[in-house]
Amino acid sequence: MKNKPLFVFVFCVSFTISYSQQSDSTYINYKNGISKPSLLATHPFGIFFTRIQGNFKTRPNKKTTINLSIESGNVWSAPITAYIPNDEALREQVRQVPWHGTEFAFNVDEIDAKRINLSVDGVLKGFRANLAYKINAQSEFNFGIRTFMLTKGKAPFTLLTGDQFIEGFHDNIAGGNDPFARRLFGLDKAKIFYTDRNNNTLEINNGDFFIGGFETSYYYYPELSINSFKNFYINFGAHLGINLSKYNASLDFGISTNIIKTYALNDLKYFQFGLSIGVIRKNGIEFKTNNIDFGTNKYLGYLENIIEYNFISKRKTTHSFGIDFYLQTSLNKKDEFEYIIPIRNGVSEKAWITGISNLYKNNNYWTFLYSFTRKTVTTTFYLQQDLNVNNNPDIQTGASITFGLK
Repeated sequence: MKNKPLFVFVFCVSFTISYSQQSDSTYINYKNGISKPSLLATHPFGIFFTRIQGNFKTRPNKKTTINLSIESGNVWSAPITAYIPNDEALREQVRQVPWHGTEFAFNVDEIDAKRINLSVDGVLKGFRANLAYKINAQSEFNFGIRTFMLTKGKAPFTLLTGDQFIEGFHDNIAGGNDPFARRLFGLDKAKIFYTDRNNNTLEINNGDFFIGGFETSYYYYPELSINSFKNFYINFGAHLGINLSKYNASLDFGISTNIIKTYALNDLKYFQFGLSIGVIRKNGIEFKTNNIDFGTNKYLGYLENIIEYNFISKRKTTHSFGIDFYLQTSLNKKDEFEYIIPIRNGVSEKAWITGISNLYKNNNYWTFLYSFTRKTVTTTFYLQQDLNVNNNPDIQTGASITFGLK
């Protein structure tokens, strides 16, 4: 695992702190599953449709619960144009040429092809709210809203996710001098521009605020004999997303399965492990004919796993340290990349292909979380990193608070 040193560090620090705590507790007061707000990356396409993530609760909350969260992610890809030939014979010719040579082997002005234009730059701020309502002892209904704003990401409003910090990190720690040619186009800019293969255009500028949509979920928590004596839980989710932006007005449908296992070290410390898998049908129903095409794959699958270490302090506060890995299938069908003709921007020579090529790759990222839970209130902070640079933010940070209503 690439993050093994950081995982060992987090675990050792948390274990040392927990060992120093004193308590008269003679039993474990488990919190309700793993503390996890929305960890979905602010992907410049993903914000416009519904995506599913793991629900690692062991049961419905006793009270109606509200979660409020804020996130900040730096997104970037150099301007690029890609041509998709319509003729199958020409596609076969393109397949015989390495992708980085196709722009010199074919005259795109003389071929029959669809065209994609894409450039991404800025810091996406996300604001989410979710309400969880207990229906009965075994089921729960969730209703949420997701909203976003594009900013330049300047300090002091943005620190870890600003251009200056990220390029300084590359210069002095890892990546080298301007590894993605961001400086060639200027730092602290904010604009997302995309023309899809159907000639529909998306344009977002600095300060633009929009509602991505509403999300509803129904979770069923079956009562199993292994719940109590094995601390093993499972729940099933049914999902409906309503996309409301002017770029995508549609309904998404999905299902998910979530598994949680708790392992006690003693009466003050315990681990929790979570595994989630599911699929979403993107744009199952469309409300208009000119929705932006955010990918040729209609179904998006995901796999998420998480490990969380918890210790309970003498004040009955549960401190939690977690590492989460999220994997999503590609937005575009992978075989199409074999015959597209990407054209680089004349200024950029580094990583110029990634804005397009990553649409054909599985999407994944790691998240590191810290939460503290006191009674019915949980506060969480997280840091997220896309180690494979697949159009997710270079760095994303977030914070959330979850509390029960009286």
